[in-house]
Amino acid sequence: MPSLRATHIIGGEIYYDCLGNGQFRITLKLYRDCLLGQAPFDDPATVSIYNQAGALVQNVFMNFPGSNVLSINTLNPCYQDNAQVCVEEAIYTEIVELDPIPGGYSMTYQRCCRNESILNIFGPGDTGSTYTAQIPESAFTDCNSSPRFSNFPPIVLCVNDPLIFDHSATDPDGDQLVYSFCSPFEGASTTAPMPVPAAAPPYNFVNFVPPYSANNPLASTPGAAVDPVNGELTAFPTQLGQHVVAVCVSEYRNGVLLSVNKRDFQFNVLNCNGVSIADFVAPTADIETGNVCNGLMVSFQNQSEFSVVYQWDFGVPGVGNDISTATNPTYLYPDTGQYTVMLISNPGYSCSDTSFLEIAVYREIDAEIEPPDPQCITTNSFDFTAGILFENSATFFWEFTGPANISSSTLQNPQNISWSEPGVYPVYLTINDPHCTDSDTIDVTVYPELNVDFSVNSQNECEPARIVFTNESSFSPGATLIWDFGDGNTSNQTNPVHVYTEPGIYDVRLIIENIVGCIDTVELFLDDLITIRPSPNAGIDANPRVQSILTPEIEFTDLSTEFLDTWLEPGNGDIVDEPTGKYYYSDTGTYYAKIVAVNEVGCYDTSMVKIKIEPIYAFFIPNAFSPNDDGVNDLFSPKGEGIKTYEMFIFDRWGDQIFYTDKFNQQWDGRANDGKKPAPLGVYNYKVLVLDMQKTEHIYVGKVTLVR
Repeated sequence: MPSLRATHIIGGEIYYDCLGNGQFRITLKLYRDCLLGQAPFDDPATVSIYNQAGALVQNVFMNFPGSNVLSINTLNPCYQDNAQVCVEEAIYTEIVELDPIPGGYSMTYQRCCRNESILNIFGPGDTGSTYTAQIPESAFTDCNSSPRFSNFPPIVLCVNDPLIFDHSATDPDGDQLVYSFCSPFEGASTTAPMPVPAAAPPYNFVNFVPPYSANNPLASTPGAAVDPVNGELTAFPTQLGQHVVAVCVSEYRNGVLLSVNKRDFQFNVLNCNGVSIADFVAPTADIETGNVCNGLMVSFQNQSEFSVVYQWDFGVPGVGNDISTATNPTYLYPDTGQYTVMLISNPGYSCSDTSFLEIAVYREIDAEIEPPDPQCITTNSFDFTAGILFENSATFFWEFTGPANISSSTLQNPQNISWSEPGVYPVYLTINDPHCTDSDTIDVTVYPELNVDFSVNSQNECEPARIVFTNESSFSPGATLIWDFGDGNTSNQTNPVHVYTEPGIYDVRLIIENIVGCIDTVELFLDDLITIRPSPNAGIDANPRVQSILTPEIEFTDLSTEFLDTWLEPGNGDIVDEPTGKYYYSDTGTYYAKIVAVNEVGCYDTSMVKIKIEPIYAFFIPNAFSPNDDGVNDLFSPKGEGIKTYEMFIFDRWGDQIFYTDKFNQQWDGRANDGKKPAPLGVYNYKVLVLDMQKTEHIYVGKVTLVR
């Protein structure tokens, strides 16, 4: 790799945008070597503006905006990051205000110096750069803006490989743009590397080393060229090294030249030692796996590595259009057969590679059977048709399961196949040709003859009666069912459940209409099928419904009608023959008392009421006691009943707890300190927490006097 020793500038351009009212935004793009470059970007960078006579109008000082290191953009797929190159970009902008004058203005930036290793100009290390652009007089009247290049050239080129680069520009005004190679300007010097002001125009060109020139800036076979219409730059560099190149874009309006933007830059031509690996598969035409019966359309999956461009030849003899440059192409072959497909990765480049693959292409077989409509057992006769995608040499094998009139056939389209019993029967088809096979399976449905029948869970019930109807008919899917229950109600469910609410004797009718298979309408009418007997009306009242265990007396009243007999079930296991009267509960709890009524036809009815017998609750706390062991009032002993949980706390006058219990039968004996010594005479505070049997919480706080 050649030496890339550098000093500073390696490229740039300058252009302007008209903002109106004599204001212009100047944009200066500069590129420096950030690997070996010795000088930083200017801060500020000075753009000098001259009138047509070459007199300085003003210096525009542009503050350094910061910079970005550019990625090593290269259009060559053989490049694999083997270059010691670093390019840094800074884009300066500033707005200036100018008065319209005849001939307009020129704006110029100059900087020294170029890389000493450049080989196509004399004295590159002592040669600077000049970036200049014209602001024509018409820019004030038409508010014209100059063109600017769209893409930065690739930093690295590969020797002996083609370069195709879009070096086009855009123009905000839509003017005609013409492209050409041009000679870079020199400027500044080693003694004045960043002159302020920049020198006045005109400017000298760099001095090319023969045989290089502005139109032949690098060794290339064929020679480098710029398309004048679209700006496409093409070259085939054949010599290593760094080369200065300049491209001009000229702006024309109605055939009149308005401005020229000249960008010069540096090409680094290197040896690119990259490699590519061409590889691909054709899964639908793979001879090794036998997956070759997928039709004439073949999709190729590119599995190449280190490749960006491709050239395919699909291997059809005698034709020239069986090619593609797509990454993953699809190709329709003209006929079945075997073909040799070729893929070239990175064609035309030094890192190209070639891969071949033998494929087989055969038409797809489709053994799809068209499912026949269901048929009735009495008239069933089925015709079958094989799929239409197969070769003329294909063979067929049908298999008919179940009680069919034949078990198999080798005909393409067997006919008049029938079954002797109703049911669902699989039918199998296999198609073979010399290369491919396919199969399919369908189900054939043979419906039984239409038949109507049903049963019920009971024919004699008390009202209200829930009757379950079970359909035992034979019918086809989609059949219409109409049930008539004889009481004015109907249903179209298969197995309905109906509630009879009135006593009586009812006829039941079921009508079934088959619309497929065995098409017919049948009905079953059963008269006097359901007998519904009347039921008594049970009724009960209780007063009161909530009572204390101290007075657990409940007055029950029988409110039943239309009955033969009634009795009371209080909910505790007893049975009382005379429901009306007083009943005494012996324990607390919640009871569901029930009246049972029965009539002459044996139908029953019940009525229920909720009874609650509550436990009593009482609690008493004394206000003094005398723990002197005389057997009288020796304990502080609260009394009560109906207590579920209990806690008592005793505190002295300073608020310290001296006694605690959660047992109702454990009372305070007047001792403190865990019962170690008697508490002194005086007044003590207590707090008692009680939870009664109804889970109601009671809190008692008070004072008790200890006397001797």
